[in-house]
Amino acid sequence: MNDTHILAVRQLVKHYDGGTVEAIRNISFEARGGEILAITGPSGCGKSTLLALIGLLDRPTAGSILVGGLDLATIRDPFAYRACSVGFVFQFHHLISSMTLAENVAMPMIARKVPRAERRARALELLARMDLGHRAHFLPSRVSGGERQRAAVARALANGPSLLLADEPTGNLDSVNGARVVDLFIAHARDHGGTVVLATHNLELAARADRTIDIRDGQIVRISPAKE
Repeated sequence: MNDTHILAVRQLVKHYDGGTVEAIRNISFEARGGEILAITGPSGCGKSTLLALIGLLDRPTAGSILVGGLDLATIRDPFAYRACSVGFVFQFHHLISSMTLAENVAMPMIARKVPRAERRARALELLARMDLGHRAHFLPSRVSGGERQRAAVARALANGPSLLLADEPTGNLDSVNGARVVDLFIAHARDHGGTVVLATHNLELAARADRTIDIRDGQIVRISPAKE
């Protein structure tokens, strides 16, 4: 595991509805390169809100988030930040239905101005790693739910993100496909030094992480010690 803190969350607060709803309350933690961190807790506890803040899909009310030493409050172009540094995997794959799996995987690389031939080669390589090489030119409607989710993982990894955020990524998958998706996250962390943050209520999935942060009512109630 890399000793460098890729992610540092400090005294994070998020309010909605003019301050009447406190979704996140003074959350602080750090994650290193190569680490898999599971954020656990019941539905509505703040897991998705936390990932949205880290991914700059939303802005905090107070506190700070640093990714690779960069304070996200200073970023004026969230799209460029996500394209360069962050991969997202959601419970629902969000693939574009009119594009093939290969085209979906290649799409994030357009923002980084990767040449077309290189985008195509990288997309095919990632799909092959997901055991989807034979499905590369299929539309999402022609493959199974597990295959669509694995394609979504490939898309999230397309730009080699230092930070991979996954929000209930196995919630709609059977146990076999769910385990395969988690294997891919582990490989990204171990082989490429990426930091993976998983939001899940699945305790079996969380048990495979290096550490677990348990959230209740928008605040941390427990942080497990790191595994040896």
